[in-house]
Amino acid sequence: MYHLSQNYYLLFILILFVFLISLFYFYIFTKNREKYINYWGLSWIMYAASLVFSIFLISNPSSIYLIGAKQVCDLFNSLFLLAGTYHFIGRKFPHYWIQFTIVNILWISLAVYYQLPFITITLLSAAFFNIIAVVTGIMLLRYWKMNNIGKIIIILIFFIWGIHKAYYPYLYPEFRNSQLGYISEIILANLLNFSIMLIYLQKIREELINSETLFRLMAENAQDMIYVFQLNPTMHFKYVSPSCEKIMGYKPEDFYNNPNLFFEIIHPDDRSFLEALIDPYSSFSEPLTLRWRHKSEYYVWTEQKSTFFVDEETRITRVEGIIRDITDRKKVEENLKNTEKSRQTLLTNISHELRTPITSIVGYIAAIKEGRFEENTKKNYIDLIYKKSLYLQRLVQDLFQLTQFESKQISFNFSQITISEFIKDILEKYGWDISQNNINYEINYEISEVFLQSFVIIDIERIDQVCSNIVFNAIKYTPTGGMITINLKHYDKDYLLVSISDTGPGILPKDTENIFDRFFRSKTHQNYEGSGLGLAISKEIIEFHKGNIWVESEVGKGSTFFITIPFYTP
Repeated sequence: MYHLSQNYYLLFILILFVFLISLFYFYIFTKNREKYINYWGLSWIMYAASLVFSIFLISNPSSIYLIGAKQVCDLFNSLFLLAGTYHFIGRKFPHYWIQFTIVNILWISLAVYYQLPFITITLLSAAFFNIIAVVTGIMLLRYWKMNNIGKIIIILIFFIWGIHKAYYPYLYPEFRNSQLGYISEIILANLLNFSIMLIYLQKIREELINSETLFRLMAENAQDMIYVFQLNPTMHFKYVSPSCEKIMGYKPEDFYNNPNLFFEIIHPDDRSFLEALIDPYSSFSEPLTLRWRHKSEYYVWTEQKSTFFVDEETRITRVEGIIRDITDRKKVEENLKNTEKSRQTLLTNISHELRTPITSIVGYIAAIKEGRFEENTKKNYIDLIYKKSLYLQRLVQDLFQLTQFESKQISFNFSQITISEFIKDILEKYGWDISQNNINYEINYEISEVFLQSFVIIDIERIDQVCSNIVFNAIKYTPTGGMITINLKHYDKDYLLVSISDTGPGILPKDTENIFDRFFRSKTHQNYEGSGLGLAISKEIIEFHKGNIWVESEVGKGSTFFITIPFYTP
């Protein structure tokens, strides 16, 4: 009696253990929603139900109804085990297994109904158990990386379980109805479950390794900087992606070695935003726009998104963030702002430049129409109207040309000419215009005869327009008896340098940077007529020729404009 009671208790404990395993599977399922976990949980619930019938069979081993009910539970136990295994390896569960199960249930039902013996009731299901044991074992072995000894052990467990489940009841019927028979079955089943659990853990481990590898692969190759900053118990960087060097100039090791590096390189105006990251009571909008001092001593604009982890006391313990370089975007935004500002300035300047001459023209015409001028002075006013009209025409042409440059719709007619032809066709003709204004003129070229035969490829008409703008500005600003000098020389190996100097009022140092802006007029030139578009157009033309244009000036002594044009090298 002592051994019998002891076996009952042991059987009860094993059944309870099987139920706990089922609950464990369902708990795992709620965490990752894997369908195979759900099937395995159902499998062990059916197995636990089968064991409950086993307890009753110990007391009443000849009950056909209990045998049939146990066989049905075992059928569903095996079916769910097989279905979970199919989903575990990523294959579709074939419907013929369900059909086999239905046939088995019908067979068991008929055998119980007609009170057939034990061997008839269980014969078909025994073969079914054996097949499932073999198929399940083969599929699981394919997905568990182990050494040969491990494979042998798993093969033996599945083989013994299948034999015990399918044939042992027929070989030793008296042992089948004993408590030790059921206990041995439970032990084998749990060994099988243990093997399945090891395979599952192996898969989870591989998935974690693959996920970590994938994360590191993405982080190591990401353009954005990814970091993990631990605040408690000590401040330190747990991870910094290599892209930090491209964005900030610092290597990951610099951050690992200096936890305060963020606070050292943040822009002073943005420091309060950075401090807000570690202050649980602060509020700030996401994402943050911050400026960092690059290792090369310039600031980069970044956009930062952060995830915060807090403890039970709502203290931030860790910050995980992604930093994206938006310096180029900021430049575009700044350019858009400047463009809008320039557009407003342009419209204001155009209105001013058009309003003044138009007002004069309308006033003169109205006076002539009303007869307020004497006949001998009417011609003078008509000449003034004509000059104002020419000024308007030139202003409209300049504006149209600038619009073409902006829209990239302007065309150039390039031709190849020598330096000597450049001097003869473009520069020498200005001597007459300069002399007619009682201004001294001089053209010099510090170049050899060989150099004079070097080639440049230019649009002659447009380069002539540039030189005309500069020369006629020099004529306008140079007083009578002054000097205008044109020099040519070889510059920086591959360029022709043309400089045009005058002895006019000069340009203020603070104005030289803006002298090529549209409508810009230096304060030293306010008393002279002009639209301020000629030099802006000249700059566009020279840059289109891959050259450069700049000015050097001294107030009271005059200005010198420099133009470079690249040589043609076949």
